Amino acid sequence: MFPTVDTEDIVQVTSLQRISSVSSDVQNSPENTQNSKQQNNKEITLNMLIKEMVFCIALALTTYGALHNTPTKVSKHPQAVRFFNSDSVVSDWYKGQLSSALAVVNKADISFVMYYAPWDAESQHVRGEFEKAAIILSERVHFAAINCWNPGSECRLHHNKIPSWPILMAYTVNSRGVLYKGPRDAHSIVNFLELVIKPLERVSSTEDLVNLLSICDAVAVGFTPLADTSKYYNIWYTVAIKAREFDTIGEICFAVVTSEELALDLGVETVPNARLMLWNDTLEYISGGAYQSWNESSLLHWVLENFTQPVARVIPMWKKAFSFERYVDGNPILILFTPMNPLYNQLPSYALLREVAMEYYNCNNNKSSQWTTELLKLQQVQRLMYEQKNFIKFCQDFKFKKPIINRNHYYKKEIVSQNNKYPWVNVTQKYQKNKSADFFMKKGLAIAKFMDSSDDESQVVTSLGLLHECNRELPAERAFYDNYEKCLLFEDNFNLDQGKQEDHESIVTTMLPFEGDHLAPENLVQDNVKHFCKLTKFSYEFGPPIVPAKVPNAEDQINVTDINGLSCENNFTLHMLAVDSVTNHHFAESLGIDVSNKKDKTTVVILDSKHESQYVLSEEYSAKSIREFILNFTRKNLKRSLRTHVVDAAHTHYYGSDNNGQIEITNDTIHIIDLTTRSFRKMARTKGVITLVAVCGGACPAHVSRALAAGARLLRACALRVAAARLDARAHDLPWHYTVDRYPAVFVFPAHREGEAGSRSYPADERVSGGGLVSLALRALAAPSHLRVRIALCHTAKGVAKKKTCLYDIKEHLTTLIGRNLKYWRRSEHKELKDALFKRLQHLHRVSLDLSLMHVTDLSDKSIKLKTLLNSLSLLAKNWDIDVSILNTKS
Repeated sequence: MFPTVDTEDIVQVTSLQRISSVSSDVQNSPENTQNSKQQNNKEITLNMLIKEMVFCIALALTTYGALHNTPTKVSKHPQAVRFFNSDSVVSDWYKGQLSSALAVVNKADISFVMYYAPWDAESQHVRGEFEKAAIILSERVHFAAINCWNPGSECRLHHNKIPSWPILMAYTVNSRGVLYKGPRDAHSIVNFLELVIKPLERVSSTEDLVNLLSICDAVAVGFTPLADTSKYYNIWYTVAIKAREFDTIGEICFAVVTSEELALDLGVETVPNARLMLWNDTLEYISGGAYQSWNESSLLHWVLENFTQPVARVIPMWKKAFSFERYVDGNPILILFTPMNPLYNQLPSYALLREVAMEYYNCNNNKSSQWTTELLKLQQVQRLMYEQKNFIKFCQDFKFKKPIINRNHYYKKEIVSQNNKYPWVNVTQKYQKNKSADFFMKKGLAIAKFMDSSDDESQVVTSLGLLHECNRELPAERAFYDNYEKCLLFEDNFNLDQGKQEDHESIVTTMLPFEGDHLAPENLVQDNVKHFCKLTKFSYEFGPPIVPAKVPNAEDQINVTDINGLSCENNFTLHMLAVDSVTNHHFAESLGIDVSNKKDKTTVVILDSKHESQYVLSEEYSAKSIREFILNFTRKNLKRSLRTHVVDAAHTHYYGSDNNGQIEITNDTIHIIDLTTRSFRKMARTKGVITLVAVCGGACPAHVSRALAAGARLLRACALRVAAARLDARAHDLPWHYTVDRYPAVFVFPAHREGEAGSRSYPADERVSGGGLVSLALRALAAPSHLRVRIALCHTAKGVAKKKTCLYDIKEHLTTLIGRNLKYWRRSEHKELKDALFKRLQHLHRVSLDLSLMHVTDLSDKSIKLKTLLNSLSLLAKNWDIDVSILNTKS
């Protein structure tokens, strides 16, 4: 251990530091020793006092600084300003007054709130779309925006950990907020709010349920009686609203049956209950099983977990996501790119693919095969009828007028609900049967039988016209309102006795006149039509309705390819997806499809990841072409489509050249051309030019580009026509024989070639260099051109020793050529071939003689020996090619 220092040691050290000025005898005297000790003690005491004083002063200064330190200066945040204009229909709480904003929101039936940060780019983008939606729905929905970033504001204090902006929430009366997770454009927002406004469809007959099945991908039906309490109905209503947080486009239709008699007819014995009716099955919610009670969380989880659809609609959310990941499982994927307007009740192009998918997946050994077949035909009829509608013309021709008031005191008119044609009476358990449906059934117009017996689509639509006019949809088309009274009288014919008895009953009512009562049935119809026309006009801003092409001939309609149960005949399953081609056109462009130039912006592509290939529908999208496309793919009769970059894409980032693959050859600079799939084939087949092509997996590395430029410059210095190019294999597909397993790969195409034959590839394990490319190009040249290039390279060599070595290598190469051709001449038994080889040997010996006379000093442009050698090489080039046709002649 180290020795410690105590006070005695300190004293000893201090005494040794004194300067001795007397003799040793004086110093050792007792008197002097006593004086020195006293003086040393005084010095120690003085030093200690000085140290204590310094310590006290430092402590005082530190304490003073700590007590009187000024707070850190922080710049004030800018004063909050309006995010929306003062005259906007959106209530802008730009100071973050959360409680005041929510107080107004709670008073409205439906509210849509945007929590934003004014500096956020996404909030600034959504602002315009949010205001567009507010203009359309301002009469039915309260729109509000709250600045939740303003420091010190109420909203910031309550919500200070928002991960991203903006947050869009929909609020209904006495319900929690529903977070909007869908696309943030005005049309999608309006569609979402329409679903929130009307989350449930009331089912009063089996025909209503069938109509929903013909439109929706799935129907969730809740059987909730209203006799004793509305508790079960309220829970199902909340489930329908909460489901929109996960289903923003309305793929699942929620319906409710409040009549116990109708529930009994539909096979439901105990209520409350729920059913999920899918395209291939019907599931029933079992209370007491895995889901113990009738509550929101259990019901919502049950619906979302069991929901399936034949065609999945993929909606990418403009951020890093994995929308397609669950479908990439080794099986091929069929993707339909088509405009999918969220405001249209039906999408015929999507509906057609859904019919095809149901037919493709409908195996005969399936128990629900018959159910799927009938539903498929029903959906086909619904699609054909929808294609006949012209909503714009209906809105233009519709005359908004006040209804005529019948002053007869004994007149009774039933109040017609907006969501169906059956009266909404207080006693909902009394189920009223649809007499018109029975009438059509008796006349033999059952949908399945009628579709089987009819070959013409127009005949189907015409025969079902009256059924469609009297359909439950409101608003429908002009014909519905023209025949509205006829439809009512049509039903009254089945209940004449009851009508006669009721006509004489005196009705005492406190209802307001129709002119002053805005809730009167006729006024509600007028208001509903106005709102419908407003939405229709707004929906056309997204794009007009898209209808698949009609099958031209009657024979083709009959001979449509049958793919029923085709999925069960193979060991793979074809996943079918649908993507909006308007907002997500960049996905199609990444696949090399310029969807903007396709008819109706609609196309179909099949991606086969297992075989690394894709197939694009070449014909117009129709019921016949899509079925044949799927069948030919299954039977492997399709030709692979080569994916290439869409040059004219307006919104796809691409950092390539703009020369469209044109070959540029100049003497001063080397242009490396960026190729596409099409320009690659053109360049590979160009004769008279040595082509150096680098195929890279993305952008080519710098050393590859330098090697291309250096190799092209060396070959061009030898009086050869050379072109250098590169291709991004991730954006452009090549034919199978050019597929490589490692990037970068370099191909050399010789000047004299037939098509693409004769190309050579650079060794995959070697680093790409200019000299290596020149060597590879020399191997692809004929002997006369090869010798000429090597002589030119000897001329550019530096140093006498290198030039001697270069000439020696050329002589050795020429000797090898003479020996090889002499061997061919000796083995040949064909006279004409032997004569051609003999003439070639004569010219080779002439070149060998001229080369043997060459010296290092003769490698100059003015050398006569060099000119003589080049002339000999020219004669050899003229006699080098042998006519192959002489081999076919008999000697």
